[in-house]
Amino acid sequence: MQGWQIQGRAGARRGTGARCWRRLAAMAGVVAASLGVAAPPVAAPTHEVYVWQRVWNEPLRGALGDSRDLFSGVRVLVAQVSGDGRWQATQADPAALTGDARRRVAVVRFDGAGQAPVAESLLAELRPLLARWQSGAAPFAAVEIDYDCGTARLADYAERLRTLRGGLPAGLALSVTALPAWLDAGELDGVLDAVDESVLQVHAVQRPAAGLFDAASAERWARAFARRTTRPFRLALPAYGTRVYFDDAGQPRAVESEARLEDRPALPGEELAAEPREVLSLLARLRADPPAHWQGVAWFRLPLPGDRRAWTLAALREVIAGTLPRARFEVRLTPQANGAHDLALANGGTVAAPAPALRVATACNAHDAVGDWIAAGDATRLRFLPKPGFRLPPGRTSPVGWLRCAQAPVVTIEDSQAKDVQ
Repeated sequence: MQGWQIQGRAGARRGTGARCWRRLAAMAGVVAASLGVAAPPVAAPTHEVYVWQRVWNEPLRGALGDSRDLFSGVRVLVAQVSGDGRWQATQADPAALTGDARRRVAVVRFDGAGQAPVAESLLAELRPLLARWQSGAAPFAAVEIDYDCGTARLADYAERLRTLRGGLPAGLALSVTALPAWLDAGELDGVLDAVDESVLQVHAVQRPAAGLFDAASAERWARAFARRTTRPFRLALPAYGTRVYFDDAGQPRAVESEARLEDRPALPGEELAAEPREVLSLLARLRADPPAHWQGVAWFRLPLPGDRRAWTLAALREVIAGTLPRARFEVRLTPQANGAHDLALANGGTVAAPAPALRVATACNAHDAVGDWIAAGDATRLRFLPKPGFRLPPGRTSPVGWLRCAQAPVVTIEDSQAKDVQ
């Protein structure tokens, strides 16, 4: 679900071209459909959230509690299965969700470059895990398999899902993560018929040049998917950003998202982010004209304090309520003992946004930029410019530089860039 992965990194989406990019980096109506009658649309789509973190700590437990009123369900990453079949459990803890009335889905992520799930071995791992959550008073209602195979493997995948479905405990639903790349494959019908519900991922599924998310494409895929399924489905929508690293040939080679890569490559990179305006526009169109069988959204991912690339929980609340989050930039000047002033830019809004350029309206005889900033111009036409791709997260302050002027400096955000950015 996380998105693109290169050379086995977690969260892969695979294939040539767009697949290489994806490889980096996380429902009423069988009878109605048979009669040619569309299933009634949902009046109010509900919102669930992916808990994709491997480590369950106090900030995560706090975020789960703070979001109880916002998300009707949680989709918990309980394990990843590597390309060679190794089961790698996360620290997902039933105690953190005991007493939580939300619907719980256990997600197992398979490396798309590896083999399809083997029902017998998967069930052997799942049964004790499901029992542990049951005994912890936090039982799962469904299991979701996240396996981004190529279309040539869909028929085999469908057969394995049918076997898995037959081995799951009674009353436990089976879900699958689906990709837009599967929409033109006839074998998709077998996959969807083998499960009780599905989630269509519409982020991190195209080439990097197309960005992390495109609302028009997502809507087209959602409506096409609704014509293929007779079962309930959700859309996996992004509430995060990521950094993609490219090699000398311009091919993506690594992705960094919620955690810094330990072996961060010395390669050029580009920051990509899901813009709230784009996501909000999609939701507005889907609410006005809901696709058949569409139940709502599964957000990726649960935001934690300090997650510099995820939307804040406050921003997610605003988008779900139909309001556009804003970045609110403020210039800060701090006088120093030597007559200079330190210059900084703060974002007091709820969402990250590209930092604006700053203009100094006072003549200054000395200055310098630091960190993510560049000084341009001369003493009487001085500007501080953010480096390409620099986005200022909400609640953060970025040191810009310093300046020494004949009088108290006046620094403004350039008129072309509003202080409140949508």
